Amino acid sequence: MKIERLTAARESAWDAYADMHPEATVFHRAAWKRVMEESLGHAGTYLLALDDGRIVGILPFCVVSTRLFGTLGVSLPFVGYGGAVSDGEEAEKALLEAAAREAEQAGCPGIELRQRFPLKTMPPEIDRKVATVLSTEGGPAAVFARLHQNVRNKIRKAAKEGVSVQEGPDGLPDFYAIYSRNLRDLGTPVITRRFFEAALRHLPDNLRIYRAVRNGRTIAAKIVVADRRTCCFTWSASLRKELKHAPVHAMNWRAIEDACETGCDRVDLGRSTVGSSHQDFKKYWGGAAEALPWAVLAVRDGSAPQLNKENPSFSLAIALWKRLPLGISRILGPPIARGLP
Repeated sequence: MKIERLTAARESAWDAYADMHPEATVFHRAAWKRVMEESLGHAGTYLLALDDGRIVGILPFCVVSTRLFGTLGVSLPFVGYGGAVSDGEEAEKALLEAAAREAEQAGCPGIELRQRFPLKTMPPEIDRKVATVLSTEGGPAAVFARLHQNVRNKIRKAAKEGVSVQEGPDGLPDFYAIYSRNLRDLGTPVITRRFFEAALRHLPDNLRIYRAVRNGRTIAAKIVVADRRTCCFTWSASLRKELKHAPVHAMNWRAIEDACETGCDRVDLGRSTVGSSHQDFKKYWGGAAEALPWAVLAVRDGSAPQLNKENPSFSLAIALWKRLPLGISRILGPPIARGLP
């Protein structure tokens, strides 16, 4: 078993493995390394396990340098999922050992592995997140029939009230304008717009931007990231005063229809904190909640800092951020957000 860093010459083989492996996600594609490095300056360490020259496992992670928490290892930051994917325990163990060495050299106390599926050699250690996943079996008509009646009524209401859904990369400015406002209102710094621009540039076939438009004005927008198997709802935002027109329901349904038509087997409505209002909203779409088996690969003694909003130490900062003028939050937010993976 041999462990190597990803090189440009092996990117196509890496992506072929990620596309083939049933436990890999669209976020395992090699292009995300360039997205992270170009837009945020976070060095990507992408490791692959080779057995007689054949890839038998991959593990991407980024070194995130922050003023608040020091140097962190995350697989992967700012996107849906990450973690190790392999053909067996031997390859996974070799990848984790190599990742620990790399992280130690970078000064990381550990690596947070945001697994979509469980590791073979380590138990999960973080149990606060779930994904809600719905099947596209039977096509749009069958999926629509499985939706809760309230959801079906909201989709119809949006259409009756003149909400139309448009799709295309030109929706990024509107998305970011609403997204940055939503995050300010939640007390969270917004990531730089360059991140989304880089993702569109490097993964044009995997990202779709949807806009809900009413009376010529964008009132909600979302970005989904998809491969041939799964469509992931990853970033979404809406104008609070316009929610009465059900724009989110309209966008979600359009994205689900497109996922059915492009052959995706399932739609991942995104991760949520257990018991949160977001999880409650998603369950009405006919999906099943699946626990996310995140793990922490310890490199040095001591526990990694809590980087979730439930951390009480964040409560004062959140309250203060909510009071910032929107323009100021858009200026101050990106340098802070790059350290909050």
